[in-house]
Amino acid sequence: MKLIISILLVFFTQPAFALCNGGVTVTSTLEITASCDGGNVKGLTLDTGADVTIASGVTVSNTAPFGVNGRSVVILETSTSARLVNYGSIYTHNQWGLWNKPGGNVDVVNFGQITGVVRYGISNQSTITSLTNVGSITGGFGSIGNAGSASIPVFNNLQGSLTSRPVTIVGNLPNSYNIIINSPTNYGQLSAPGTGNMAFNIYGNTGTTLVSGVAASVVSEGRYLSVLQNFTTLTDVSGTTGSYGSYNYSLVANDSILNAWDLLFEFVAPPVFVGPSVIDTQVSVQSLASDLRGGFSQQLIATNFANMNTYDCDLFDTRGFCVSVGGQQTYVDNPSTHETSAVIVAGYKATPTLRFGGFLNHNLNTNTVASVDISNANPLMGIFIVWNQNPDHLGYQFKIANAYQDKNLTTTREILNSSEAGVGDTSINTQSYVGELSYSFTVNQARTIVRPYAALRYTKIKQDGYTEEGAISSPLTYAALEDRSTVALVGMKLNQKLTEKVNLTGSVGIEHDLSHSVDDLTATGVSGLTSENFNDELNRTRPVASIGAYFSPAKNQRISADFYYQQLPFQSTGSATAYVHYTIGL
Repeated sequence: MKLIISILLVFFTQPAFALCNGGVTVTSTLEITASCDGGNVKGLTLDTGADVTIASGVTVSNTAPFGVNGRSVVILETSTSARLVNYGSIYTHNQWGLWNKPGGNVDVVNFGQITGVVRYGISNQSTITSLTNVGSITGGFGSIGNAGSASIPVFNNLQGSLTSRPVTIVGNLPNSYNIIINSPTNYGQLSAPGTGNMAFNIYGNTGTTLVSGVAASVVSEGRYLSVLQNFTTLTDVSGTTGSYGSYNYSLVANDSILNAWDLLFEFVAPPVFVGPSVIDTQVSVQSLASDLRGGFSQQLIATNFANMNTYDCDLFDTRGFCVSVGGQQTYVDNPSTHETSAVIVAGYKATPTLRFGGFLNHNLNTNTVASVDISNANPLMGIFIVWNQNPDHLGYQFKIANAYQDKNLTTTREILNSSEAGVGDTSINTQSYVGELSYSFTVNQARTIVRPYAALRYTKIKQDGYTEEGAISSPLTYAALEDRSTVALVGMKLNQKLTEKVNLTGSVGIEHDLSHSVDDLTATGVSGLTSENFNDELNRTRPVASIGAYFSPAKNQRISADFYYQQLPFQSTGSATAYVHYTIGL
C-alpha cells in the first residue's frame, strides 16, 4: 500500500513544463497548464495526432540567443493532422513563435498571443488548414510569413480595430478570408502585401464554418474602416459584395487612406414578412446551447459532490443513529452560476462494520444566466451503503451510492437581428451511481489516516423535448437531449488529527471519462436549421480536490466545514462548493 501512495504522489507532482524541453514530440491529446521555456532550439513539438491546448495564463517561450534559430512551437514535416488551441502566450524574441515546417499540416485556434519579436509570429512553410485568430499574432517582419508553396486555405480573423494593429501576411494570400465582427469597434483587419487569389466573406455567413468558442459575427448598419489594407486593387479578391442576415455588404475604397478598403453594411428591409432568418435563428440557438451547457454542469456538480465526498453520516452513539444538517453554496465559472442549498443526511449502523443512510438536498436559491432558469421539481436525494473491514474503519472499505434529482427548466432564446424570442418549459433529470473501494491506514503515530481510493461512476442527465410558446410566428421544437458518461476515479483522502477535538481533512484525485456521449441540440421550426454540437472541447481528464476541518465539542457531536473544487467536462469550466454542517450521533 505504501508503494501505491508513492506512485500516486509521483503522478500528482509531475511538472507540466517537462514537456517543453525540445526533446519530446506530442502525438496525442495534451493540455499545457504551466509556463515553460524551450531553451536554445525549440520548445513544444507537434506531430501527427497531436491535439494540444495551452491554457490561459501559460507562456510557452524560447530564450535562444540572437544568432540561434529559436522557435517556441514547431509542427513537424511528418504531421498530417495536428491541432493547436492557444489561450495563453507563445513567445520568442529571436525568430518565430510558431513554425510549420515544410510538409507539416495543422489547425490553429488562437485566443491568446503568438509573438515573434524579430521575425514572424507564425512562419508557415506548408499548410495551415484552418487558422482562427481572436487574439493577437505579431512579429518584427509581420504577423504571418506565408511564402513559397505555403498555403492557408481558411483564415478567420478578429485582430485589428481594437488594437490598431492589423494582422500582416507576407507572401501568399489565404485562399479564404473570413472577417470576424463583434461590434462596430471590434472587428478584424488584414494587411496583406501578398500574391494570389482570396475569397472574402463574413465569419458566420453561408460558406463558413463556426469554430468552437468563437460565435458568429454580429453586424450593424454602417461603415467598418480599413478592413483590408495594402491592397492596390481588389482584382484578385472575390466576394467583394454579398449579404449577411438582414444586411447587404460591399468593400469600398477608403476615403482618406491609400490602398485601404472599408466594409459597408446597408440594412435591407424585406418587402413582406417571411419569418425569422435562418442565420440569425441559428446564432440564437448556438447561444442557447452554450448557456444550457452551464445548466448541465450545475446538475453534474450536485450529484458528484453528493456521492464522492461529504454526504455521509458515520458518527453513532448507543442507539446507532446519525443525523447531519447543513448548508451548501456552489459556484460554476463558465457560464457564471451559483446556488444555495439546505442538506440533511441520516445514517444507521446495522452492524459494527455495516451502515447505510440517505440524504436530501433542497435548493433555496439558484442564480443562472438570463436565458436559463432552473427551479425545484424534486430535491436532490440518494442513498448509500458502506461496509468496513474493521469497526474502527481501518483496512478496506466498500461504498455504493446513488443520487437522483428532477428540476424544472425554462429557456429564453434571445432576439438576434431578425430572430424571434422563444420561451419554453421542460424538465431535466439527473441520475448518478457510484461504487468506491478504498483502504485506510494510519501513519505519524496514528495521528494521520491515509485512504487511497478508486471508484467508478455512471451519470445520465436528460433534458426532455419541448416546444417554445408565446406570440411568435415560428416557435422552435427541441428534441430530447442526453449526456451519458462513465468515469473512473483514483485519489487519496487524508485525516490529520491536530488536537483531541480538531481534525483537518483533505483529498486529491483525478477522474477520467471512460466513455462520454452527448446528444446534439436539435431544433426544428425554421427551415434550414442545423444541429448544434453540445460537446465541443470535452475535457476527459480532470482534477478534483477538497480541504476541510471539523471540531468535536463532544464525542457524539461534530461541526464540519469542507471546500471542494472540481473541473468539469465542458472545456474551461470549473466549480467550487462550500459545505458547512453539524452532525450528532444518537
